[in-house]
Amino acid sequence: MLIKWGLLLNLVLVVPFILGLIPVKYMSKDKKTPACIYTCGWFLSFFVFEIASLPFILLKKSFTLLVCVYSAITIFLLIFAIISGKKCLREMFVNIKKSMENPWWVKALWLVVFLMIAFQMGYSVFYEYWDGDDAYYVATSVVTNTFDTMYLRDNYTGYIYDLDVRHAFSPTPIYQAWLSKISRIAPAIVAHSVLAPVWLMFMYCIYSMLAKRLLKENRNYCPVFMILINIWFIFGNISLNTAETFAMTRTWQGKGLMAGMVMPALLLCLLYLTEENVSKGEWILFVSVIVSAVFATSIAFMVIPTVVGVAGIIIGIKKRSFKIMLKMMLCLMPCLICAGLFLLL
Repeated sequence: MLIKWGLLLNLVLVVPFILGLIPVKYMSKDKKTPACIYTCGWFLSFFVFEIASLPFILLKKSFTLLVCVYSAITIFLLIFAIISGKKCLREMFVNIKKSMENPWWVKALWLVVFLMIAFQMGYSVFYEYWDGDDAYYVATSVVTNTFDTMYLRDNYTGYIYDLDVRHAFSPTPIYQAWLSKISRIAPAIVAHSVLAPVWLMFMYCIYSMLAKRLLKENRNYCPVFMILINIWFIFGNISLNTAETFAMTRTWQGKGLMAGMVMPALLLCLLYLTEENVSKGEWILFVSVIVSAVFATSIAFMVIPTVVGVAGIIIGIKKRSFKIMLKMMLCLMPCLICAGLFLLL
């Protein structure tokens, strides 16, 4: 059992962090932080899984075959990241050392932030909320593991039916089934007891990057921003449909992933694109976030092209550059291709 849990925790903590070295090594030195690396690693994982899984799902291949292919791709990327990311790690440790030179009150506020996040992570496990969508969502992972098929059986009865096109393009439950298959831990436990707190931490990593970008001239106030965000999320359950409720009660579901992580990360990427010089790593993150939106939910087909299209026009006018508008439209192509296939099927 310890080996299973150790493997699962490595898959959700260590693997995304190592993969994050790939895009972050191309970013500026100040972005080489643990939060940025971990965030980029998750989005890169989602990107790769979406691209790798879609052909297998649409061609109705077995889940086992996808597990073998995606695992092989992940191992290759891990080796590449370890070999090429040594300099990135050194610069990350330099940034951590510099952060220790902050005034005592800044460090004290960051300690408060970490304690608030740890409290929410613990609460999400020991006082979890049983969401009704789990009857379909977690069941998808269970059925995938049990019958070795993907979106080819009814999740309520187990009966065989034709491909579920509505959900086939958003394989978040299939990814969780992969975590379950590799670790040999039940999908419900993976979702409720592991991804619930881990993806909550992932979400706050994104907000810490947003704080750093928005307060780039006054970064000592980043922990104040983070404390306010924490309070906002803790007391944001004013209805069943707020982003705060989704983050706290259904983090592991695609809709929760979209509301809690993808949309804030998309805003972050658009802020990066407004800067004078946009690094290759930031473009990689931007594409990964767009594809991760499709990975999370099929509503991405409508939301993401609209947001990116409008933002592309605004950024293009601001920079007086048609080239950046073209690049942003090219980054949308995977999403638009998926949308075309969705409508065709």
